[in-house]
Amino acid sequence: MRSTATATLLLLAGTASAFSVNAPAAPVAPVSGSRLAHQEVDADAAFATSTFPISPDDLTVKCKSYLAPDVLIGTKDGGACLGEDFEFVAAVVGPIPKEEYLSALDTFKLEDSFDTNANWFGFNVDPLQPNRVWFFGRSVSQHTNDFMGAKPEDTKDGGVLTLPPQVFHMDFNE
Repeated sequence: MRSTATATLLLLAGTASAFSVNAPAAPVAPVSGSRLAHQEVDADAAFATSTFPISPDDLTVKCKSYLAPDVLIGTKDGGACLGEDFEFVAAVVGPIPKEEYLSALDTFKLEDSFDTNANWFGFNVDPLQPNRVWFFGRSVSQHTNDFMGAKPEDTKDGGVLTLPPQVFHMDFNE
């Protein structure tokens, strides 16, 4: 049984400046010869003092499980993996509460029109907010059927959509 730990999924395409979190100050450790040493977080020290109950390795595994095809961030498990306080936030959309998020994605029926590989990579727990997992996506989709009036045969590049790199994060309550 999955816990309902996911609180937020944030999609950032380009900038994180519009989103801030009151994160605790983290220890820093100078590294000899590094010009950025005075600004680099000592992640090991930050995690060592964290009171969040899930280890970074276990949290990364949990995040990946929520992206699995049988869950797909709540869209395949009826939202069972999503906490009641879940919000979807994108650069120009949201916050959208859990039920609206699930209804909106169900309306689009993206899988009926696109064969998509999200190409997730770079999973990393945030040492300043140890309940947050950051990760990247480089989605490539094949437009296979009509979508909101757009026909695959009318698309450029044979219907292949290659999205720019995107940065995502998931926050967990528990």
